[in-house]
Amino acid sequence: MAGKPQLVAKGTKEPRQRIWESIRILAPGFSSNDIARRSGQLPTEIRKYLKLLVMAGIIQQIEPRSGLRGACVYELLKDEGVDHPRLDNKGQRTYSHLITENIWRTLRILKGELSVATVTEAATAGGVTMTMIVVRQYLNALAEAGYLVKRKGDKNGDLFRLLVEKYTGPRPPEIRRLDSLQVYDPNVSKLVYAKTTGSIAGDRSLVEPGVALLRTRDLLGEWLALTEGGKETVKPSSDLVQRTQLELASTGESGGLQ
Repeated sequence: MAGKPQLVAKGTKEPRQRIWESIRILAPGFSSNDIARRSGQLPTEIRKYLKLLVMAGIIQQIEPRSGLRGACVYELLKDEGVDHPRLDNKGQRTYSHLITENIWRTLRILKGELSVATVTEAATAGGVTMTMIVVRQYLNALAEAGYLVKRKGDKNGDLFRLLVEKYTGPRPPEIRRLDSLQVYDPNVSKLVYAKTTGSIAGDRSLVEPGVALLRTRDLLGEWLALTEGGKETVKPSSDLVQRTQLELASTGESGGLQ
């Protein structure tokens, strides 16, 4: 007997991945508020992604917005699997994420010391194009994070070699930047390298606060909006209360950024 389809990807996830997983679970009918409660993501980010999914024909609106605080209801038309659909601001498919996948795969298959030109040529496949500048940046980041050994070559420039023990799985390490270099490995679900600068002073607890802080600030703005316009007491909506309670819960329980 076939098992149930996998609805949730493993490891720490970006906001759109969490939104997509919630959509798949609530497929027959859901609103942006439903997705916010389940995914713990920013309402503005949710509404933007839902709009793009509609433009791409992946979901469709089945009920219009009702009332001042109501929300449109959608249904999932095309379940495209565990990984979230990558869309640009026009709702068109984007394949930039395949660049690092191809580079990572090339490093594993070819092995040995490889030049930037060799990796670029081998990784440019399946309709995925990339420049040597992009490849060099990714290889240098992996070398700094300890995945690759880098040495000066001759006429072909720097040479890179993947350390066997550093091949953690098929998913490529992700390069994340705030004020400095960060490398996240989805195969082991953790930030494996962070080089901080300035006032951050190497405090790794400050490396990845962005999404959580934005969510909290967004919620605070909604609460402050209730106090505008006079002294009259305004009762918050149950949706606002639920989302606030979700945000105050631990990140593990809420599904927020780990």
